[in-house]
Amino acid sequence: MISLLKKKSNKDKNLIALIDGEHYPQVTNDAIKMLKKIYKGDFKGMIFLGGTEKLVIDDIEDFFKEKVYIIKDIDLDFNKALKYFNPDIVYDLSDEPVVNHIKRMKIASYCFANKCSYMGPDFLFSYENEDIYCKKFTLSIIGTGKRIGKTAVSSYVTKIYTGEGIDVCVIAMGRGGPETPEIIRGGKIDITSRYLLEISNKGMHASSDYIEDALTSKITTIGCRRCGGGFGGKIFMSNIKEGIKIAEKLNPDLVIVEGSGASVPDVKTDAVICVVGAYQDWEAVVGYLGIYRILSADLIILTMCEEPVASQEKIANVKIEIKKINPDSMIMETIFRPQPLSDITGKKIFMGMTSDKIIEPVIKNYMENNFNCRVKKISFNLGNRAALKKDLEKTKDYDTIVTELKAASVDILTDYAFRHRKEIIYMNNVLIVKGRKGVLEAELKKIFSGGEKLL
Repeated sequence: MISLLKKKSNKDKNLIALIDGEHYPQVTNDAIKMLKKIYKGDFKGMIFLGGTEKLVIDDIEDFFKEKVYIIKDIDLDFNKALKYFNPDIVYDLSDEPVVNHIKRMKIASYCFANKCSYMGPDFLFSYENEDIYCKKFTLSIIGTGKRIGKTAVSSYVTKIYTGEGIDVCVIAMGRGGPETPEIIRGGKIDITSRYLLEISNKGMHASSDYIEDALTSKITTIGCRRCGGGFGGKIFMSNIKEGIKIAEKLNPDLVIVEGSGASVPDVKTDAVICVVGAYQDWEAVVGYLGIYRILSADLIILTMCEEPVASQEKIANVKIEIKKINPDSMIMETIFRPQPLSDITGKKIFMGMTSDKIIEPVIKNYMENNFNCRVKKISFNLGNRAALKKDLEKTKDYDTIVTELKAASVDILTDYAFRHRKEIIYMNNVLIVKGRKGVLEAELKKIFSGGEKLL
């Protein structure tokens, strides 16, 4: 890592150091002198993270002859300290027990949110500016993990905007997206099971998010691909830049860019919605730079806010933690409910879903009570092809397969339906906002009301 500090390209960049009171002050001072000697740019000061075992001095700034920002709590104070120094690089000279791996992930998140890199003796979190610009107003929908409902949220948000007469184009990048960005005009094409099978039989991923968006929202979508994902969501390979150019030529009022898993598109967006699963283990969210994603958000949508997926206590705790990170954020509690895209009255159905089996009684009762059908089996193995095939083989006496358009819904379920003369019906996962009616619509209007983008 020392070689990175010596780069001539750093000469116009600002560096600060993180220090603690577990190192003897003279040792830390000598390390600072070494750091300043190595670094080719400007050294701006230090952030004191805590620790008192070896802190034998009364005035830290007087001892180091540098500006020192003393913080008491990383969650509450670290972001303020970064804004004070406005560094390009943060170098960590602290250690256990003042910081551990969880706290360092928090520090990395705050650094990314302030557009600076974070490094230490054997690690580097390199912040890189988003290099893709869209001429149209752009809203990104990102998440803190996979299977938390980003596509369903995108579909719901899109319908709200289109209901207001706003022309929306959705760009979705996926791990199974097309080599060349592909347009689907969902309002003009009939996306049938045969159409999807033809895509699948060509060796393409027929359940990619852009196809699901076009099917459920009936709007124009652009399919892109990506590979790899860093802690902060950086992507190794993507064709989303080409997708943005296509969207600009289509000239919509609003471009919505969907993240993939926990990955974040390299697009400079005007606003951000972050989707967080209420069931997610909070330390896992923090440990994967989820704080950075939450800090970036103008609106946070908390999904799956119901028993038995997430207890009321867990939901409340997640909201408290989010508010610690982003106190100005609006948090929406939501749940999902299935909505078949065709009539299933009186049908005996086999359902394919990606949810957790723990929600099975809720889904079964909802389907039978709201759509007057009989649920013979719900398989939660859309993401596990071998297990899904076994569920199909073991289930008897049903005439219709109802499935989300995800994972193996086409190459396994749709193919099975055609070969065994079963009806296949796709479904949407509809977002239901808990609490006051119209609150999400109001927040989305604050984000974008149809005005022109300021260049």
